Amino acid sequence: MSACDDVRLALTLGSTLDRTLAAHLAGCDVCRVAAPAARALSAALAADATPLPPPGLSARVLRAAAVPLAAHARRVARPDWWTVGRAVAVALLPLPLVVWFDALLVRGAYRVLTLVLPDALGLYLVGSYAVVLALLLSLTYAAVPLLAARQTPGGAHV
Repeated sequence: MSACDDVRLALTLGSTLDRTLAAHLAGCDVCRVAAPAARALSAALAADATPLPPPGLSARVLRAAAVPLAAHARRVARPDWWTVGRAVAVALLPLPLVVWFDALLVRGAYRVLTLVLPDALGLYLVGSYAVVLALLLSLTYAAVPLLAARQTPGGAHV
């Protein structure tokens, strides 16, 4: 934002101008011309009362939302922890192989990139890719217990 935008915003919101904005207002012809309109707008907005909601609005909203809320309500139950534990264990079995393969992939990508790009840029690109891989692995493995709990007969259902 420019100084002119800051002055107009402060005047429209009715806030006091700090020393920098006051100095800008004193020296800028455009802001000096716009200042009365911004102050008038601020006064008009401040004088307008907040409208009250119509009577019975909350009851009508709750009645209208009752059917979709009931259709999407979750039945909360305790998941079968043995099933969740087995799912997590099975999901963790290939993790060392996945991490090893990703490490080989990242090292190979770094070698190729440093042949054609400066070392710092290659390191940045490979580091960014490694962060994305770590994020995807984290999200994938964080979803395993949630998905396993949804699959169990006693788990939470949609």
